[in-house]
Amino acid sequence: MLSKVDTIGLEYRSGGVGLDSIDAINVGNLTLRPAAGFSQVFEYNLAQNLYQSPAGFSYLMNEKKVKPKYIGLPYLGFQYAFGSALNQALNVDYHQYFTPQTHLHFRYHRRTSNGLLRNGGFKLNDVSLEFYHAKNGWSTKLDAYYGGHEYGENTGIETDELIEEFPIEFTPVLRNNAQSTVRKLNLAWDNYFRLLGDSINGFGVKTQHKFDLNGRVFNEPNFSDTLVENIYIDSISTRDQYQTSSISNGGGIYFSSNAFQIDATINHRYWRNQNLAKYRDTNEVYLQSQLWTKWKGITIENDFYFNLLGALGEFYNHAKLTLKPSRKTVIFGRLNFDNRLPMPYQRFHNANHVQWKLNELKTQQILNISGGIRYGDTNFVEATVNWTNINNGLYFIQNDWRQDTLDFVSVGTIGLKGALHLGKFGFYPSVQLGVNTDNFNYQPKFSTMNRISFQSKLFKAQRLGVALGVDVGYVTGYQFMQYNTLLGVVQPVQTNEKTPSLMRLNAFMALSIDEFRFFVRAEHLDYFINDQTARIDTNYPIMPFIIRIGVTWDFFN
Repeated sequence: MLSKVDTIGLEYRSGGVGLDSIDAINVGNLTLRPAAGFSQVFEYNLAQNLYQSPAGFSYLMNEKKVKPKYIGLPYLGFQYAFGSALNQALNVDYHQYFTPQTHLHFRYHRRTSNGLLRNGGFKLNDVSLEFYHAKNGWSTKLDAYYGGHEYGENTGIETDELIEEFPIEFTPVLRNNAQSTVRKLNLAWDNYFRLLGDSINGFGVKTQHKFDLNGRVFNEPNFSDTLVENIYIDSISTRDQYQTSSISNGGGIYFSSNAFQIDATINHRYWRNQNLAKYRDTNEVYLQSQLWTKWKGITIENDFYFNLLGALGEFYNHAKLTLKPSRKTVIFGRLNFDNRLPMPYQRFHNANHVQWKLNELKTQQILNISGGIRYGDTNFVEATVNWTNINNGLYFIQNDWRQDTLDFVSVGTIGLKGALHLGKFGFYPSVQLGVNTDNFNYQPKFSTMNRISFQSKLFKAQRLGVALGVDVGYVTGYQFMQYNTLLGVVQPVQTNEKTPSLMRLNAFMALSIDEFRFFVRAEHLDYFINDQTARIDTNYPIMPFIIRIGVTWDFFN
């Protein structure tokens, strides 16, 4: 069950986008929340974020993993951008096929900044590797990921009285020396031993081995007791910490052919949660089965999990469909259902200002449906939908994990985007509608972002490409969620203060010579149009104007 690989050619450029779009890749939507919001406004992607992390753990999402690519030559893609507040973004992709049966895929993604707000600096590192090898009836896949994040926790601004008169870094913040350190490690090793058949049709034994680790440390020396409701351990300094690790091993059988692959394994998992020198652990036994099939333009993938011991009642089924009825038409969709128990960190925790223990573990029922249809190639139109329903959800509300407050939550987005090229001009419109139940009204009802670009070649040799353009958008007002500094959680909140409707405006210029590309991006020009004291969170104002300069370079050897 090896991962599917995209094929690229010598004309491929970093990010897989044209010259008039390179300024937006690997940049994301920065905010003034800690770690720049991990390059997104949580509420703009609410349906997807609620599925990936129902409890709103911002630091457990947004992993930058490698996507395997096939090319006959070794490929190295390099992207780097820097800008205001020493904001830097680096992305390196490397892919090499030593033989058709042995290949390596690697990605390193790094984002750093001194912070636009005081104590708003961050260092975010993601390292991802996939390795494949097959020989003499044995095939193996190693998938490794490491995430190391360090970032300031300022809890936002004290006052907005200085924002309109002075640069935002002059505005005082509520916490000047609080820091979070996050470590994530995921290792997965699958082995297939063929007993019958050949490399095309085979039956055999599969083993799978996993190790996972997640942990966070929150440090705040000399904290102010006006910012906390409770003090349980130390009245001067705070050091909250937890780490959850798990190891699993399993084995089973598999069948593989060109058009159909399936496996089934039984697995044992041992997890341990360490929290300020207190340890809790559990043994679990679970079944897992993965399926892949492809026939006449139809591809179906399915991943099934069922717990037999240790977390009885927990299961999920994740299905994915891709259909290509014609060369220019693609239909795609996902159907995911999870019956989840609370993660170990949510079950019990001791910290300086918050403590809890769940006396009863109840499952959450989470249904996510996403998909769309796309028609065209260079010029295209694409319609998408993403919907998440959560029953019996567990949320952090008023300093406690509550499962009795929001019985049923439904959040969805409907999107439409496209691309149209007329001569040297390009138009990239997009619009998104948000729909939700009244008890979880934390997303814009309407948003749009539209890019207009102009591309041409300069000089007689026509080797220097140039692109100019602007992004123009609009987001309706909405009730924001609240970032909890002590936990790193984006949590539901009810307040009279809301994010107002906002204009969005960026401008860019890009140049290219063969594999080398350069861009300058003026970001958040809308800061001079919108109310500069508007908030995206209780104490976090909108992003100020920044400038970003970057390069991309692709090497084929």
